[in-house]
Amino acid sequence: MTITQIMVFVRVAETLNFTQAAQELHMTQPAVSHAIASIENELDVQLLLRDRKKGVLLTEVGQRVLLEFRSILQSMQKVQQQVAAEKGLDIGTITIGAFPSASAYFLPPIIHQIRQNYPNLVFDLQEGSTNEVREWVHSRQIEAGLILLPDPLVDTIPLYSDQMIVLLPDGHPLHAQETISIRHLDGQDMILCKGGHEVAIMEAFQREKSHLRINFTTHNISTLVNMVRQGLGIGIVSELALSMFPHELTVREVSPQITRQIGIAVPSLGNASLAVQLFVRTAKELFTAEMADQQIL
Repeated sequence: MTITQIMVFVRVAETLNFTQAAQELHMTQPAVSHAIASIENELDVQLLLRDRKKGVLLTEVGQRVLLEFRSILQSMQKVQQQVAAEKGLDIGTITIGAFPSASAYFLPPIIHQIRQNYPNLVFDLQEGSTNEVREWVHSRQIEAGLILLPDPLVDTIPLYSDQMIVLLPDGHPLHAQETISIRHLDGQDMILCKGGHEVAIMEAFQREKSHLRINFTTHNISTLVNMVRQGLGIGIVSELALSMFPHELTVREVSPQITRQIGIAVPSLGNASLAVQLFVRTAKELFTAEMADQQIL
């Protein structure tokens, strides 16, 4: 079994499409099929199912093998980076995942800082929901991910404490309040944006013995802002996410504060590649001091 065959299997398993995998790997489809058949013959087990209706599917053992093969490829990448470092070169690819607001806020300054000294380092960026990014880290589909903490299954580095804030429609009676308590929101028509902080909001209302009346749940900030603008309810949203979307609506802080912790997750810091270690180190330099300032305030 060769590294190339392992790369082929991982790509087919991730795309579940022989033709797409062949195109991405710049190989012919027969060569891809031959590589898969060689691995299955050597292991004497079926890793992929070919179904005319459902297409390509991973068997149960194929799913377990995929995790191990990803680890092998990441270890090879680590070796290549170690050798490159010894030669004074900066090569390699680092695969990073993040949910949209975290991607927009954290990744540009981190990448900019790294590229100043390592211009040849390649970043493969993947965006998804908070739950998707978490699963990508668990399954080693990515080397590092920006997720909501905590996560006991992987190594994590806290970066930022994100506060929930209230967005008020024009003319709402709560405009007179400088800070809005959760009890002020008892029974009000509320609009939430799915982003992984819903549980924290619900728990905060429960602690204050207040009724959280969710009128609408959206999947993006622009929809929430427009719904608040139309007077359909009060928005409650992450300050970080809202900062990425310009608007003219009234914003108020919530009391007691509702926060969520954002950080980097990696399968294992001890086994992380040089590129991942550099990414983590740069993120800490740029953002952990900012988090300390938040806590002081």
